[in-house]
Amino acid sequence: MCTSTRTGGPIHVGPWGNADPEHTITNIQMGPGEYLYELSGNADDSALLSLKLVTNQHTYEVGAPLEHTTFSMPLRNGKVVAFFGRSDNDHLTALGIYVPVMKGSPVNVGLWGDSGGVPVDITTPVQLKSITVYSTDSSDGRIYGFSFTYVDLTGQSIHVGHWGTIKGEKHTFDLNLQGEYVNKITGTTAGDNRMTSLKFTTNQQRDYGPFGSDRGNAFSMPLPDGKHNGAVVGFFGRSGKSHVDLGVYVGLAPNEP
Repeated sequence: MCTSTRTGGPIHVGPWGNADPEHTITNIQMGPGEYLYELSGNADDSALLSLKLVTNQHTYEVGAPLEHTTFSMPLRNGKVVAFFGRSDNDHLTALGIYVPVMKGSPVNVGLWGDSGGVPVDITTPVQLKSITVYSTDSSDGRIYGFSFTYVDLTGQSIHVGHWGTIKGEKHTFDLNLQGEYVNKITGTTAGDNRMTSLKFTTNQQRDYGPFGSDRGNAFSMPLPDGKHNGAVVGFFGRSGKSHVDLGVYVGLAPNEP
């Protein structure tokens, strides 16, 4: 892997994990003007099994054929500039990405879903206050609608919704604990690429969901712990008559107690 310094000098990083010469080694050289904006793949409890890297010019696949995904990180208006992760002596066990942002501006990640319907978006968010999901939870269930409340740059609480429809069961949760925020979203999309399930996890180790039916291709967006924790602060997407596609805004987490 390679990154670059602020002065533009290349720095080689790695290998992370095992660079056994008997294994297949894939080198990807980024061309002029080429940048990475989507990363997806498969992983189990011990290692990354495959990776798919999408740039504005090419698609690269590494590892086993990618029939299903367990994680997906598409960027709407951004690019990957570096990586972080975890490794042991044998495997690359986890991989994360760095995305540059303007000060005070959240990062757009997503969409997940079939890209039907009409675009829906919000003013710049700084904190997420509540989420409502409309879903059917049978074996063939899916996500039908979505609404939420967030705080904008002026400090005003704004209720958004509903995107999609209110068909199915209504699930609402509030982020009431001091300093609580969503730091992980997981879900699935089915063969028609409709969103079939959603699950939200907070920094207080509280899970909400899964809502819908956990089937199809999986996606996962965990946010790292660190000096400046990231938090889901809002959403954008596409709204149809019977479905919703979602992307997230990631910003700085609120101050914890």
